[in-house]
Amino acid sequence: MLRQLKFLLFLCVFAFRFVWAAAPEATGLHLSFEQRLAITYALLAQGESEEKKQEILKRAKNYFSGVSQQEIQTVKVKNFDEFLKLFKGSWPNTHSVDLDVALIEKQGARALMVFEAESPRVQRQIDRYIEWQQNQLAEMSGANKANLNTEAIGARVMGLLQNPNGQQIAEKWALAESDAILSEKMKELDRVGEKMASSSFAQQQDATMRIFMETMFSEYFSRLSSDSKKLIVSSYLGGDLNISDIKKFEVMVQNSGPQLQKLLQVVARQADLSPEMLEVFRGLENSVRPVPWVQVEEILKNEKSNFKFTYFERKALGVGTMAQVHRAKILVDGERKDVVVRFIKPGIAERVEEDKRVLTHVAEILDANPEFRKTGAPKLTPIIEDITATVTAELSQEDTVARQKLAKTRYDKTVFMKTPEYKNYIEFNVPKIYDSKEKSQFMVQELVIGKKLDKEAAIYAEVAPQLKRGIIEEMAKVWAFEVLFGGGFYHSDLHQGNFMIQLTEPKIRVNVLDYGMGGVISSEMQKQVMVLGAGTELNSHELVARAFWKLSNKEKNSVNETQFKSLVRARMNDVISGKEPNRSLEHWTAWAMDNGLKLPYEFISLNRGIVIVNKLLADAGSTLTLTSLMKTFAKSNPLLVYKKLVLEEKVSHKDLIKLGWSELKSMVVGETPVTKMKQPAPSTSLGAAVRCEMVFQ
Repeated sequence: MLRQLKFLLFLCVFAFRFVWAAAPEATGLHLSFEQRLAITYALLAQGESEEKKQEILKRAKNYFSGVSQQEIQTVKVKNFDEFLKLFKGSWPNTHSVDLDVALIEKQGARALMVFEAESPRVQRQIDRYIEWQQNQLAEMSGANKANLNTEAIGARVMGLLQNPNGQQIAEKWALAESDAILSEKMKELDRVGEKMASSSFAQQQDATMRIFMETMFSEYFSRLSSDSKKLIVSSYLGGDLNISDIKKFEVMVQNSGPQLQKLLQVVARQADLSPEMLEVFRGLENSVRPVPWVQVEEILKNEKSNFKFTYFERKALGVGTMAQVHRAKILVDGERKDVVVRFIKPGIAERVEEDKRVLTHVAEILDANPEFRKTGAPKLTPIIEDITATVTAELSQEDTVARQKLAKTRYDKTVFMKTPEYKNYIEFNVPKIYDSKEKSQFMVQELVIGKKLDKEAAIYAEVAPQLKRGIIEEMAKVWAFEVLFGGGFYHSDLHQGNFMIQLTEPKIRVNVLDYGMGGVISSEMQKQVMVLGAGTELNSHELVARAFWKLSNKEKNSVNETQFKSLVRARMNDVISGKEPNRSLEHWTAWAMDNGLKLPYEFISLNRGIVIVNKLLADAGSTLTLTSLMKTFAKSNPLLVYKKLVLEEKVSHKDLIKLGWSELKSMVVGETPVTKMKQPAPSTSLGAAVRCEMVFQ
């Protein structure tokens, strides 16, 4: 009986596989290489002058004439997947449609292919798919020219390619129709954005996030340049033409500009969104459009004088919003080293400028929206300025190298981690940089290995359930101490994608990566951050207003000092009276910018780092925050804190006690809680002050 059941199960599985294989629609509607290229020529011509259109028509004629002059190839395939891969062909997929076509033309015309399979079943599947595909494209064409869409050209070209006279292919392809055809496809981008905005975000409980998302996606894509829209359409043409709206939206997001992608990555880590929308946004950290090998190879050729590469992996190891990395091997003093090579994506600077223009317009719309302002959200314009400043800073590979070298002197250390079930040493490591001989587009660093923390923690969940929390807390301590009590260096994008965990028996190694965002705050800024922290915890409008004003660019502030102090006092009174909650430092920072303060880039970037590290702590289930860590470090560094807060910024002893830093006062002036000595006379305080000043001279 059991044997019969197994046999029936086998028949069911076999039948299911056969039915799936026999259904062309299950594979998706894909264009052949020739169809896609013909449509792409039309795409290039869309919106161009008549002279430019004729130039593109000439290029199309030349290419397809070359196709007709080649013998049709009979290609044997083993399975349907192999057929589909060859049917679609290899597309450059650069960040420019024009460059894609230029590279294809440079390679020369590809011969037409006829596919034969060894298996009759696979052959039937191929034949059925081609017939179905052409029928689908023909249906998309429709009888009415006004209803033609992009794919209709592909169906027409497929028929023309059977004509022996290849010259007629491009000539019969009517460029006159391209504007109407592709204008409709371009408008579809706007409709998809609007549809996603109205359907996916309408149920968002957070009013701020709902209005933000609805406005962003109903406005952003409609304002993109023609070239950027063409890139999105081209990417869409390379996949399944029957994908859902959410998948179309994913294609649009994957091909959007760097500032929007950065913004959506932050949203994905913080907002309460639907699972399908979170998947789209989180995909930006894992599946950003890569720079194709043909472009990487060109950069590599120009770097031969800088590095002696013995191996360079074609497939990218990682792709970010601004940069891309590959594994490689180089010779250093005759010794082979495993390295990772990072470079800024070609053409990304132009996308930065476009996103600045588009997002500035969208921010102005949101900032003028009364409903959005009622939610209490900060103005979006300063946030867009900040993100633009951040990605612009990332464009400098030299600055990134300098930050990573500095990080190695600040973050390379070993600490002890102890959880209830597990204890071990953690070694924090910043990859070593290998310098180039001359100015280089490459940033070459040592190869480090490891896994994302969540994956590593899941493996050891039974023996060390608090492993994730323990590692995050120790990393936050290293980060916080360096910011406030060390040299002031900070990594402002320390999410899980930017550090790798390697758990070994002797120790845990945490490799801290990606220094595209970060910097160094001055000693003065460290002090004002301390004052702000004290002021927000004490509900002191005087400390908060004074610290923010000292930090700001006074020449660019749109309010004067008296006005700003009045605004802080009013807000703090609302906090004290319970009309609004006491916000964290990062919320106060957004509020200050919203009310006319121009704060330096380093401080804004630091605040981003604070938000991300606090989020790491919360996600790990830790009760620690950067504020609580700062207080702990303050007690460990009493002379420094006393000098900066009391002697220089005139924070009173009474306020120190309110902050829970009574021990700090005792350490500095020599008072002990046990003996309860009298408060020192003014001369004694002066003596303590002199001692502090002498220590830090």
